Amino acid sequence: MSDVKVNVYTPTGSVVGYFLNPSVQAFPEGDYEVSGEFFDADGERIQKLDFNPQAFPYTADLSDHPGAAHRKIENVYVQRGRQPVRMSGNAGIPQ
Repeated sequence: MSDVKVNVYTPTGSVVGYFLNPSVQAFPEGDYEVSGEFFDADGERIQKLDFNPQAFPYTADLSDHPGAAHRKIENVYVQRGRQPVRMSGNAGIPQ
């Protein structure tokens, strides 16, 4: 079985990092929660991911995850910055 990677991007398209083999939960209205081991853009496992409630939201690419009904989620915010990292977001319009 190959590894599943969920990339996370800034609003300008820069890579923040990625989840490797994350748990992805889907909720009604297209809401998602992604959690698991998080690595920075260089592939280093982070100790703590900083977050700011006033920061622009991230986007996440779920296209590599076999159980996700959507390929991309937006309005992704960090809910837990320490490992295992947890983020939540919304798919908006079904893809």
